[in-house]
Amino acid sequence: MLLLLPLATATTSNTAWVVESAEVAAGIRAALSTEWTVVGCGAAGADCEDLDTQNVSVVIGRAGALELDRFAGLRLVQGASYFQTDGGRVPRQAAIAEVGGFWPTQGADQIAEWVIAAIFENQYRLGATSRAFSSCAFASDSPHECAADTTATNHTMVSDLTIGVCGYGHIGARVAQRAAALGSTVVATTLDPGPGPAPAPLKWLSDDNDRLFREADVVVVTVPGSGHPGTVGLINKTSLALMRPAALLVPVSAGPIDFGDLEEALKARPSLRAVVDIWPAGCWHYPNVSCGAPLGAPNWPAPPSLGMLPNVLPLPGVSMRDAKFWRHSAAFVAANLDALALGKPLAGIVRNASAAAPVMHAPQVESGSL
Repeated sequence: MLLLLPLATATTSNTAWVVESAEVAAGIRAALSTEWTVVGCGAAGADCEDLDTQNVSVVIGRAGALELDRFAGLRLVQGASYFQTDGGRVPRQAAIAEVGGFWPTQGADQIAEWVIAAIFENQYRLGATSRAFSSCAFASDSPHECAADTTATNHTMVSDLTIGVCGYGHIGARVAQRAAALGSTVVATTLDPGPGPAPAPLKWLSDDNDRLFREADVVVVTVPGSGHPGTVGLINKTSLALMRPAALLVPVSAGPIDFGDLEEALKARPSLRAVVDIWPAGCWHYPNVSCGAPLGAPNWPAPPSLGMLPNVLPLPGVSMRDAKFWRHSAAFVAANLDALALGKPLAGIVRNASAAAPVMHAPQVESGSL
């Protein structure tokens, strides 16, 4: 969906506030070809609290952290990623846009690499092991307070694991390729496995999710996400009960996960582990984001207690947003600012300005949809 806004007039200022890191603001400035004043406001907008909003026409990033009703000349609320600001916080005279164009042509390899990194972190826990070792090995009474070597260094190699890919699509195939290259046994499920033997590098390919849950040491969930009707709640009380006592769950989208059931299972089974990079609410929710002000409970993942469990590794959505993504983001946002200044169509529009009802673009593909 494209939006054409009128050319800037003499009374309209080309001033944009960036509610993100200084690096993002700098990247946008460097990519611009038209004249804009780009002001870095920090991750929650604190650096702009005392500044006049009168001449600001665009807010970029976590715009929900600001009181947007104070921006009389606001024309565009531009996301810095595939997250978009909650439309209820954006005045109707302003359009809402997100960053697009990264999916599906890019991104699957980033997620697959992140899955492998999560598996390695679970097996080796290098940071935690280093901290435990340092606290005793360099103490004055070393090594008397150190754990036995068998405790400090005992782990299962990734090559000894059976890794199950639930949802063998573009992302799942890339995960399987990398896992098999490490020597792991890889099994997978898909809705329609077709006839004949499983494709390399899989040991088997089936439509039997229950079998995968029972056999896999690691369950990687790459089925379609974003509220796909066929996968909502796929990981629930029943499927979690089928998993091995010390299984690791690595989901790449929020839709297939019943987070209440996941929390209950993790509390009841301390050996069960999960790496959670996606959340059902707050600043980590797809697609609508509500990030303050005032910053508070609605901005935290729900249920908040899930991320505090010792057998959960909570993460802020790092699987899709790497350095390459942020370079793409800066270029995309700068192109929209240039288009706005020149009266040309904008990309990534989620809601048109001053429309009677939101006009949605073609749906952005979330991490678990490939």
